[in-house]
Amino acid sequence: MALTSDSAPPPSTYQVGLFALVRRQDTLLLVRPHELLLPGGPQSLPGLLLGGVPSGLGTAENALRRLLLSQVGISVGDLVLVGSHVTRARPEAAYARLNLIFGTEYCSGILNPQPDFLKTALWIPRAQLEEHVPHWLRAAIEALPDPDDSRDPAPVGGASLSLFGRRRSGSGEK
Repeated sequence: MALTSDSAPPPSTYQVGLFALVRRQDTLLLVRPHELLLPGGPQSLPGLLLGGVPSGLGTAENALRRLLLSQVGISVGDLVLVGSHVTRARPEAAYARLNLIFGTEYCSGILNPQPDFLKTALWIPRAQLEEHVPHWLRAAIEALPDPDDSRDPAPVGGASLSLFGRRRSGSGEK
């Protein structure tokens, strides 16, 4: 028995949003966009909806990097997925949005929010964001890797290693 169009539920589709949680020392970048894309108040993370990215411009990661450079004037390091959540614009809406939050480290540039896109952009001390932020942002902040996690692990047994990871002569082990 075939379903008629009257009994079939509306198709559910997802939009995908990409957002950057940028750390500079012990501060995090928050922006106040003209158009809010994330729930939780007027402060937000810099980001975009993938539907607005022309095809053929590379990966989603590249789109997020271009956005950070063009809208706030900064370059960032590696992007690591630190959070995701689903929102629905309105309960009756036939689509939901999957928001992906990528953590990254500030590399270079001068914070210069472009007025066509943003009202403000500020570096906020992380301690000020521990409370009074949406649960999805708190979880992403907690999942952000420590900058110290990227350093080389200590040599096994306390032996001294050269630049190329080989044991130095005279380190006591032969």
